[in-house]
Amino acid sequence: MNKKIWDLYAPIYEKAMRMDQKYYAYMYKRISRRVVDKEVLEIATGPGLLAKHVAQVSKRMIATDYSEGMICEALKGTYPKQLKFEVADATCLPYENNSFDVVIIANALHVMPEPQKALKEIDRVLKDGAC
Repeated sequence: MNKKIWDLYAPIYEKAMRMDQKYYAYMYKRISRRVVDKEVLEIATGPGLLAKHVAQVSKRMIATDYSEGMICEALKGTYPKQLKFEVADATCLPYENNSFDVVIIANALHVMPEPQKALKEIDRVLKDGAC
């Protein structure tokens, strides 16, 4: 999907997610258990809902999206101090090798033209033995 489409969709994306709120609540709870005191990267954060719900238990969390519009939406409201939002392309991440204990990517690989590149980048930035 085109980056401009995501930028245009950004202001209403969170509203579209509301119908699945109970499933997201379940996901937030499960993911929170895995990120306690960890260095976390989220790819394709969209409006930042997942990050805002799990970052408070992390050591540090960077939530990224390649859409500037989505990051603008994510920056709205309040969120934990250890959470930072950044524009980044999942297929060319601007982070050092072995930088994160956990990488989260939800509901995004299927819309990427080259998901294998994103998976290689995830493998590169994960610390050895991390999940």
